Amino acid sequence: MKKMVWLLVAVLLLGICGNALAASTVVDREVMETKNWDDQDILMKVRWSGVNFYEFVLPNGKTIVMDPYFDPDTSGTGHNEFNYTPTDLPAGEWVNGADYILLTHTHGDHCAQLKEVLEVYPDAFIVVPENAFPELVLRYGIGGSLRWVTIGAIDKLSFVGCTVDCVRSNHNLSKGTQLKDLDSSKYEETGAKGDYYTNQFQNQIANYKITTDEGFTVLLWNSEMYDQYGYEARMWFYEGAEPDLFMYQVAGASFNYDRRNPECGPMGRFVASVRPKAALPEHQQHFAYSELDAIATQFCGYCDEQGVSCEFLTPETGVWYGYTKDADGTVHVYRLLDPAPN
Repeated sequence: MKKMVWLLVAVLLLGICGNALAASTVVDREVMETKNWDDQDILMKVRWSGVNFYEFVLPNGKTIVMDPYFDPDTSGTGHNEFNYTPTDLPAGEWVNGADYILLTHTHGDHCAQLKEVLEVYPDAFIVVPENAFPELVLRYGIGGSLRWVTIGAIDKLSFVGCTVDCVRSNHNLSKGTQLKDLDSSKYEETGAKGDYYTNQFQNQIANYKITTDEGFTVLLWNSEMYDQYGYEARMWFYEGAEPDLFMYQVAGASFNYDRRNPECGPMGRFVASVRPKAALPEHQQHFAYSELDAIATQFCGYCDEQGVSCEFLTPETGVWYGYTKDADGTVHVYRLLDPAPN
């Protein structure tokens, strides 16, 4: 009997310790640890430059640019109300390099600075959803002898330093739109240059998983969260994937369009189901840093409920961060010190 009691106590203690170890955290940017740019423990370097514009540097020095667009808000409309654009430099001069460019889709807020990047890095290898390619040619005038690969529904690409798994998805419908209300005229050829491709194909998106040769994984989720539609249909790409770094979409639709009082439940449960070790928001220009930290704090609660230990960071634009992974798989993020490019 005593052995049974002690066994139960041991099980309870293990459960308590396990929950404590599984506690998720939000990184305090003011006191976060630092590492040098060339620290050998760094397995992935990351910089956010606005909206979906992220840069990655692999351990072998190869560079990946994702969705280059600064969102300078020169119109004065308040679209970029928190002035997240980090620089007045052209995108091609700003980026650390561009061996590979991953385009999730061809909306202007995901590729408007692509041409600037290609002017400096014309040999970059570009990945884009297959049906989105014509719009880049027709609307943005990009094509010619550039190096492209267009992806289908499910593809896996091999590059020097990493592999990239691609899963094609669809951009979500606009707020309040129901299938019966869709305007079919948007999908008819009007004769105006680019209209057909713009409306028919720009809503095709790609989600990516980057796996470095060292085994560090970055999983991107670029869809939005809709109560009425659910979320990404190919859940096998996400549920239980346990990426080292998970990048989750924080557009307004994901929070019932109330950015100042966001509904975090659907997204928080989704993030927890992915079981990431570290996480970053993307498409976050409509939120203040403090609001994103508050959202991440709620996400921590959902992760803790599922026994998931995740380190959430709200990145500042223009700042390089470095990710490490311990022998037990624990991932940590550091602010990188000079010498850093740009």
